[in-house]
Amino acid sequence: MASAPRSGEYMDGQAWFTRKQTVLTIGVTNAGLEDIGEVESITLPEEGDDLTKSEVAVTIEGTSGTLELITPAAGLVHAANVRLAGSPETLSEDPLEEGWLVKIEIEDPTDLKEYADTSKGEDDSDDE
Repeated sequence: MASAPRSGEYMDGQAWFTRKQTVLTIGVTNAGLEDIGEVESITLPEEGDDLTKSEVAVTIEGTSGTLELITPAAGLVHAANVRLAGSPETLSEDPLEEGWLVKIEIEDPTDLKEYADTSKGEDDSDDE
């Protein structure tokens, strides 16, 4: 039995994460982008930054507001998608693939337990 989900949404559906072993990839959902309008700028953490659970890791400024993405688990920044700084439109065009924001090497996968029900059936459903 897994102690934490492999993927899910959080922040009331405004952010997503995927987990591959101890690396967590974090991004913003289409719903999150709709809330802030056209993306104007993105502030990312630096590789090697130590983040605590629920710390603001990414700030996205849009024409209609700002979205601050928090970390669902503590860990070290493994990578940040610095390409987005020069072309923030990529985030709006492909938020679930090319628009990933940050990858974190998490310290404790049990930090994700509260998100366990957000990914139920996600990997084995075929609604199309």
